Amino acid sequence: MHRSMKTSTLFAALCTAAAMLCAGPAAAQIPQGDAAEAQTPAPGTLWSLDDCIGYAQRNNIDVQQRALQVEQNEVELSTARYSRLPDLNASLGGDASFGRVLSSDNTYKDNNQTSGSLNISAGMPIFQGLRINRQIKGGKLDLAAAVQDLERVREDVAINVMTLYLQVLYSKELTEVAERQLALSTQQVERSRELVAAGKQPESALYESEALRANDFLTLTQARNDLQLSLLNLSQALNRESAAGFDIVRPELDSLTLASLHALGTADAVYAYAAEHRPHIRAERLRLESSENSVLIAKSALYPSISLSGGYGTGVYSADDDKLWAQMRHNSREYVGLSMNIPIFNRRATRNNIRTARLSVRSQQLALTNAELSLRKEIEQAWYNADAAYGKYRSAEAALASAKVAFAYEQQKADAGRSTVFDFNDAKTRMEKAESELVQSKYEFVFRSKILDFYRGQPLQF
Repeated sequence: MHRSMKTSTLFAALCTAAAMLCAGPAAAQIPQGDAAEAQTPAPGTLWSLDDCIGYAQRNNIDVQQRALQVEQNEVELSTARYSRLPDLNASLGGDASFGRVLSSDNTYKDNNQTSGSLNISAGMPIFQGLRINRQIKGGKLDLAAAVQDLERVREDVAINVMTLYLQVLYSKELTEVAERQLALSTQQVERSRELVAAGKQPESALYESEALRANDFLTLTQARNDLQLSLLNLSQALNRESAAGFDIVRPELDSLTLASLHALGTADAVYAYAAEHRPHIRAERLRLESSENSVLIAKSALYPSISLSGGYGTGVYSADDDKLWAQMRHNSREYVGLSMNIPIFNRRATRNNIRTARLSVRSQQLALTNAELSLRKEIEQAWYNADAAYGKYRSAEAALASAKVAFAYEQQKADAGRSTVFDFNDAKTRMEKAESELVQSKYEFVFRSKILDFYRGQPLQF
């Protein structure tokens, strides 16, 4: 129960930190191209962290939805670009008239008549107050912001996968700790059996040793169940069809590796990089530029608009004696025209649209400022948490070394028959607790140091 509570505590802490990172404006830019293009490992092959991240990003629903939003913005940009071109329309019509009807010579006659018409027209904007150019610019900015949003979702997936990956590694080490403790308990049972047979210990000591071994076996069973559950959680986060046969690569995380991870740099340096490269911040800046461009789009309605138009039309009448093609030729007309629309008063709609656009700019400026403040706060907290986690790990290392010495001394006494079951189990429990705390502090530090790497734009890998 003690290890299970430890597992839940660490996992809850990591998940909380990861959720804050992904939900708030705290996703930093990391190169994901290689991971996203990685091939799926063959059946029976261990999955690395890169494999897991790449597979998750290819199959995550949120990523796919954001990719569709990028395509939608591309379509909107294409629409804005093609609005510069002229349009071309054609129409065909026919009607039947009874009584006095208008003939081809523009006089009315008493006659029943059928007629038909053909019209082709084209129009092209010449000047729209620079609206089209600014709409194209706005479309480019919106597309760039959508790409950054897509990158941010991909990074959120990467953070979540890394958290679950570390949870699997943590569960594996706790399982090994439980296996070692069970082995020690089994040795103690055999030792007690020999001492009882030799008359050096009462028979109750054997029962106590067997009870302690049964408790360690239960702890091992719980640890193995936690490991299977953590593997299942990771497999489901990847959207795999089944977790059967799924396992991961176990990286080497010794003291030297952890010491190299402790090169945290400074919080100011991390912030300086993240403020320029994080997708969330870049998206907010692009949206600010787009909102400023929207003010210019609204202002374009203040200017006159000039359009060029032209067309061709003809008609045929059943009352005429000319044949069809002759009528179409004789009745045809071509035209070309230039028109100017001058806005004078539209009930202040344009002025209010400009004011609304300016309010949007101010709102987006506040959103950007808030994102930058949140970024600095989160990076400073991440830096201090990583530094404190490393200190906790070093203390746990020292505590485990002392606990091992104490247990070795108690084990020597037990071999000589001079230690009680209570004293032996007390020393073993202290060593077990120290091992568990070392494992917990190690993975807490690895997680927090990787978060800082994440802000610095470094890939999430071991």
